Amino acid sequence: MLRNIKVIVAGEKTVGKTSLVEQYTLGKFSGQYSHSLGLNVTTHIAMAANRPVKLELWDIAGEYFERTEFYRNALACMLVYDVTKEKTLQQLAVWLNVCRRTIPSAQIVVVGNKIDLGYRFNTSWGPYFAKYANAPHFTASASTGENVDLIFSELAKSALAARENSGPAKSE
Repeated sequence: MLRNIKVIVAGEKTVGKTSLVEQYTLGKFSGQYSHSLGLNVTTHIAMAANRPVKLELWDIAGEYFERTEFYRNALACMLVYDVTKEKTLQQLAVWLNVCRRTIPSAQIVVVGNKIDLGYRFNTSWGPYFAKYANAPHFTASASTGENVDLIFSELAKSALAARENSGPAKSE
């Protein structure tokens, strides 16, 4: 049976959330910024723990973080920041708070995107925030594809394991 795993992809605007999702699901990077309007939902069949799963990737536009109905029944949150903009990492505390408040059992990962452009602030701050969030930290480049598949794969595995330990999801 194909398991559904709803994943929230969250962070400030321009951090590359949509580009990460497109690189993962389509294997492409457009290079052109297009502002997400509210919410984009993409599905993708992936393998987690040697089993196929259906990932529902909910890419939330940066200004819609308080729309808690988007988070309902999610099993995971990917919190994305831009390694060239320190403020986007600072703002992840707001996104973390919303995720923890609305879906306390969600698996969380912290992702520093745009590593192909080089860090413009202390490289230890992302891992430090992830430790504070009790979440793994990854770096990625939606542009080159570096680590993108790995991140989604690890998130799918941890969400599937958490789901199976807690029983059936409400969305099935």
